[in-house]
Amino acid sequence: MGDKFSVDPEALLRASARFDLEGEQLATALSRLQASLRPLSGMCGNDAQGQKFGAGYDPNAQNLELALQHLATGLDAIGRGLEVMGINYQGSDAASQVRQGG
Repeated sequence: MGDKFSVDPEALLRASARFDLEGEQLATALSRLQASLRPLSGMCGNDAQGQKFGAGYDPNAQNLELALQHLATGLDAIGRGLEVMGINYQGSDAASQVRQGG
């Protein structure tokens, strides 16, 4: 019939918990970073050199912040997906068991 594969639902559930934890930790770290950097707004000054530096720095800092937000959201989504997959495999395994006399 061909190649077989097996899935360990418990391993999927363990992995999902790890992704959830890492996503939460990243989101918390990002919140701390945002709170720490907020008071530094306008740090480049208003002179020509400061304006020039800020024009290059600010968009890149915003892009990094957005990327980290997406990463935290992605980790959370992967964790949820693995959890659902593990639960579904557990359910399908249980439903496929042959029951005697019923």
